[in-house]
Amino acid sequence: MTPTFFDFFKSFYYINSYVSPVDLSDESLSKHLMRNENPELAQTAQRLISCPEVQKALGQPITYDRTVTEKRVKTLNDHGFKVLSKSKPIVEHPDLPGWIIKSGANPLSKNRFIRGPMNEKKETSFHVPEDSLLRIEMADRIAKIAKEENIEVVLPKKRLVTFADTQGITDPTQKYCILSEKLNVLSEENTSQALLKMDVKQQRELAKKISTLVQKTGWVDPAVRNLRLTPDGKLAIVDTEPFSLMTTKKPHPFVPRASIEKCARVGLFVLLESLSETNSHKNILKRASLPGLEEFHKQIKSDYEKTSSPKLSQWKIASSILSLGVLPLVHSVIAFSSIRYLEKELAEVQKMRKDFDEKINAYYDECHRKLETLDFFEEHHKKLLLKLTPIAKNIEGVPFPQA
Repeated sequence: MTPTFFDFFKSFYYINSYVSPVDLSDESLSKHLMRNENPELAQTAQRLISCPEVQKALGQPITYDRTVTEKRVKTLNDHGFKVLSKSKPIVEHPDLPGWIIKSGANPLSKNRFIRGPMNEKKETSFHVPEDSLLRIEMADRIAKIAKEENIEVVLPKKRLVTFADTQGITDPTQKYCILSEKLNVLSEENTSQALLKMDVKQQRELAKKISTLVQKTGWVDPAVRNLRLTPDGKLAIVDTEPFSLMTTKKPHPFVPRASIEKCARVGLFVLLESLSETNSHKNILKRASLPGLEEFHKQIKSDYEKTSSPKLSQWKIASSILSLGVLPLVHSVIAFSSIRYLEKELAEVQKMRKDFDEKINAYYDECHRKLETLDFFEEHHKKLLLKLTPIAKNIEGVPFPQA
């Protein structure tokens, strides 16, 4: 659904609060270096990641290209690493027991952006180039707010280690890897089983704790895969990418900063979605809970419905009244300009998409025509028909081409 003039105008009066920009200078990041706590461990990690082939593999962005991922996995395996994620460079090594290595590299390919979690109103978060490094700040933010809210939560210790040769490199995403502590937590399946064994009160209390953390911190990706329980039943959070909640002191012009309130709405929706039945085409808010998690689902759904609509700021409304109509007039002009600009840009996007689809379809047609001229293509289909024709003949009313 395309936003309206009223949507833009009303957005000026919403409550929006933001996380302060994060300083990623070498001086600021130095407090997170592993060598401050364990020089020997830091030296071992640096040796492992600084091999040119490994450094190149760890510096690659997120990709789902099988050719690229297979080559990266082979390179890392050849150097003794166990790959934990094919799309992202996340590995572990026997020389670093109890630690996981996560690349600090820019997750975005050149001239690309990756959309992050979103809710049913299309409020969207985005990956930012420094997302991997900002994990540490986000983990500290969650820990601080959990303490203030008296919520016990287990978070992995995260520290930085530098590549061996970083002379002349100014981009922090090319200088650091993150060492993340391996937590003693239940697997995703065993965590689910533990949740199912909780009584109504326990499910509701745990759901309320997670909901409070999401709303207070602006954590956008609290899907069940990122939430675990420890063997003694404590809540653990295993991944803390902030997406567009956090930006650096040198923000990127094409990556919008998101408010805590917006990120909280997205985060609660993501959690609700991961708790809802998957074999349904219904709107998420109308889907039933996964069996056995009804109370957990009910609490998260209730909290999301309370926060899904942005709240109006009383002081913004008051300031508009005191301005004797000047501010509403300014906001009206901006909203009108925004909607006209959006309409123009959407028309351009639709034209670009149409042209792109036509080129892609033409390319597929050309490729298919070339394939049909190849011997293996014709031989494959001939063998396939020979196998399937007898089967089809035995099914009444089902036509099938003869081989």
